[in-house]
Amino acid sequence: MKQKFLACLLAIVVGFILSIPIFIFKPVKNNEELSFQVLQVGVYSNLENASIEKNKFEDAIIYEDNGFYRVLVGASTSKENMEKIKKVLEEQNISYYQKELKIVTENKNVISNYNLLLEKAEEKETILLLNQKILENMVNL
Repeated sequence: MKQKFLACLLAIVVGFILSIPIFIFKPVKNNEELSFQVLQVGVYSNLENASIEKNKFEDAIIYEDNGFYRVLVGASTSKENMEKIKKVLEEQNISYYQKELKIVTENKNVISNYNLLLEKAEEKETILLLNQKILENMVNL
């Protein structure tokens, strides 16, 4: 009986020791800073007003930036792709302000893939869909 108790106790201690690295060393996320050109339709000091503005646009997102809430309708890491997006939004009579934002994201590869697809896109619907996907993935939602 004593030997079984010691074997169980030893198993618990060894299991505990082996689990320490799992609790101490958390997995590192692959967050990288990307430079985006974004099309902003508003910037607000409170989330409620930003949400009201966001609801006016089908694919807009709200990006929190140092206490301000930016309502974005377009984003790309490429100037050529940004021109495509701007042309489509201007056809819809959407007024915007273009600016550069540096954003830390773990979705760099996904965004790069959408940008590659956007380079080849010609149809308005495809450009809007890819723009929406870039917006969704530019911040960790």
